[in-house]
Amino acid sequence: MTFTPRHGEPLAKPDIALKQRTAPPPTAAVPGPKTPAALPATVRPPPGTTTVKPSPAIIPAGLTIAADEGPHPFILAEAGEYLLICEKDQKALRLFRNIDNRFALLKSYPCIVGANGLDKKREGDLATPVGNYFFLRYIPGKKLPEKYGQGAFVLNYPNFMDRKARKDGTGIWLHGHTPTKSLGEQELQNTSGCIAVGNDVLRELSELLKASGTPIVIVNRLELTKLTRQRQLAEELGTFMKSWGKAWESGNTNKFMKYYASDFINSDGMNYQSFKRQKEKVNRGKKFIRIAVENQAILLLQEKSGQIAVVRFTQRYRSSNFTSDSRKLFYLKKGEAGWRIIGETRL
Repeated sequence: MTFTPRHGEPLAKPDIALKQRTAPPPTAAVPGPKTPAALPATVRPPPGTTTVKPSPAIIPAGLTIAADEGPHPFILAEAGEYLLICEKDQKALRLFRNIDNRFALLKSYPCIVGANGLDKKREGDLATPVGNYFFLRYIPGKKLPEKYGQGAFVLNYPNFMDRKARKDGTGIWLHGHTPTKSLGEQELQNTSGCIAVGNDVLRELSELLKASGTPIVIVNRLELTKLTRQRQLAEELGTFMKSWGKAWESGNTNKFMKYYASDFINSDGMNYQSFKRQKEKVNRGKKFIRIAVENQAILLLQEKSGQIAVVRFTQRYRSSNFTSDSRKLFYLKKGEAGWRIIGETRL
């Protein structure tokens, strides 16, 4: 049985306010704001005042990356591009940037995630999904209820892999919180599935990140890999994309379809055979085809042991009778015959 990817993302507004407390996260690795000391036993507050207990600070665990290592999910990005990784177990949102062909960790921010620590499976299961996602758009806080604070980045959940696994649910965002509250307070211990950060953090990110197309990888805990392996995969997958474009330009549909898996599904719900017939029909009317691939980012799915890759790119198509530019995501799987495209969606 096949499934049909859907276009776009719904504007469902997730609910972040849960009153369930969780165990405090580790605090040794990264220094954070000190909790104010309690009043000594001999000191009493003035009459008519109330002593307020300080909220526990949420402090992200530290991350040390050796000089010859990099984050496992990141393979390729544009020079200077920013990328995010959310570590659910560490309650940490980490900001990386591609500098000199290396993914440098710039900052780690505290965050809260879904009360259900597992991977998201169903609508309302209070879980934050695990996978590789991209921002679709940014919604300013003035257009949202107060509980979203500074604003929200909308993620492309459920993505192709989620739908393939029959996961559902909508409205997974990276957002702020009620301005009068702080992360770690009773009402901001966790969310219904979104990722929430401080409003000052979201303001900073909104000034740095592209509102559409920025990669955000969500893992339980980040794994690292050797830079040599990372760069080998970047060359391998980059060569695959170039060869795919050349095969399309050739007008030889059989040659072109060798880059696709037999269980391929495209953004219009076409399977391998339907897609092949459509390409054969279109190619018969072409005198020439030119393909340019730009704005590439390549990510690996950490939870799939590096056997699934996601390629974000801008496709510039020129032919004798048609011109188009489109932003796409390819989902590639590695098998005995090498990498093959198993899915395609629009971004």
